[in-house]
This record gives sequence, structure tokens and C-alpha cells, in this order.
Amino acid sequence: MKIHAIQTGSVRVKRSFLFPQPGPRRQLDLFMPGAWSEPLPIHCWAIEHDGVLRLVDTGETAEARNVPFARMEVSREQELPSAMAAFGLSLDDVSEVVLTHAHGDHIDGLVHVRGRVLSHEVELRYVAARFPSVMRRVLRQPLPPGFAPEPFVLDGGSFGAFPRSRALSDDGRIVAVDTPGHTPGHVSVICVDDSGRHVMLAGDATDTLEQLHARRADAIAPDPKVHVATMDTILAHCAQHPTVYLPSHDPESAARLGGAVTVCSDARPRPYGAVPSPLRAHSSAAA
Repeated sequence: MKIHAIQTGSVRVKRSFLFPQPGPRRQLDLFMPGAWSEPLPIHCWAIEHDGVLRLVDTGETAEARNVPFARMEVSREQELPSAMAAFGLSLDDVSEVVLTHAHGDHIDGLVHVRGRVLSHEVELRYVAARFPSVMRRVLRQPLPPGFAPEPFVLDGGSFGAFPRSRALSDDGRIVAVDTPGHTPGHVSVICVDDSGRHVMLAGDATDTLEQLHARRADAIAPDPKVHVATMDTILAHCAQHPTVYLPSHDPESAARLGGAVTVCSDARPRPYGAVPSPLRAHSSAAA
């Protein structure tokens, strides 16, 4: 199995996006003046396994519009076709695309894809609901032309600490797991690599590993308690299985993938807001 970190440009977000205030200001501050982050990568992921090339998410395009809390920095040369070609990969060889969730910087690259596209049924219902539809119009963030993924159900039972999952590969080494929070139907994809490590392609389950450490709900999540509960589940999984944790916008994700750096935790439940015990990162040579 080979996993590639495909970067399709960068995004700057407000500090209030990464470090939101509790209560009503959590989302209000997104629309107020504030400091901006350094550029953060917009990653999607290519998985080569058993002669099949899969993508997890498709990244952003140069057509992306800025929103009050995010400034896109994407050129045409950074879009999916060229980004994949840098790894010697071709979109013509992609058999399947799995979407973690339906935000533009994860789905806009679908304009380049002609193969099968899968999305969690819960996420597709959320996308079609009134409030997300209104917000897409207000923020001028339309879905990509022809957006019509095949829905899938997490009907495969538990996988590690995750109570709901679905195998994506015939051998069960590529699995979608339920990680709601950032959006209600958000999923992550876990790959069991050739050394038995779990490589978690986490989408926006958190923005960074630091956020996972802190168990801090983001400014986007409709229900912060759901988001924190998902982070607790991820930590519990990391305690059970050596896991390389790779959020799509973490500047360190590509390096963690290359170094096979895993995250360990005592994973003991703690009240939201409590100071977590330090997590340790462990690196071992990739197989």
C-alpha cells in the first residue's frame, strides 16, 4: 500500500476559526475582523492498493471564492491533475473517490474526476437540508457542477474504537469510519498499512493534531458536544492501535505520513474543557 499527500494549494483562515471562543462568539467571530493564519495546506489523499487507485477528497480549484473566514490560494497549476502528476499518478487511473464531507475545499476538485464518487448518506442529507443550502448561496459557495455522489451506509459494524464503519476495499484494509462534528455526516478513512499501522485520513475531523490534543470543538461544528465526543473516540482508537493521524489542513500531516509518526494517548475520558494529558508522537520506519 502507498499513500500520497496531494496538496492542491493553500488556505488562510481566521485565528477565530482555529481557536474559537466558547458560546455565541464561536461562530459570530468568523464574520468579525480578526487575525489570519499562515497558509495551511489543502490536502487530499491518493491510495494505491491491490492495483486500485483511490482518492480521499479532491481538493480545491483556482475558481474558489473567498469567504469571510477563509482566503483560498490556489493556482491552476496546483489543481488535482498537476498535483497528482507530480507523484507519477493520473486521474485516468482513479477507480473511486471517497469524500470525507461536502465542503468546497474537499469536493471542488470533482470537476476533474470522471470515476465513481462515494459520500456518506448522512452527509448528503445534510447538504440537501435548508440551512446548508441557504449558506452556500449567501457565501457564494455552490456545489461542483454535476455533484451527485453515490450514497453509502456505515453498516459494517465497529472498527477499533469507532462504532460504525464500512470497508472500502475487498480485504478490509481501507475503511470509512464515522467522525461527525465538523459536519453531521463527516467520515474519515483509515488505511491499515503494510506494517499494520492505521493511517487515518481525517479530513476536517480536526484542523490539526494540536486540536485533537486539546479536544477543542471548531467554529464550524453544528454541535460542539458531538465534535468533542468524536475526538474522544479518535483518541481511544489511537490508544488501541498505532495511528498516523492526518488532518487535511495540518502543516505537519505530510511529514507525519512520510515518517510514519503515530499518536498515542491514555485516552481516558475527561470533561470538555479539562486540560488533557500530553500525547506522545512516535516515529518508526515505514515498511
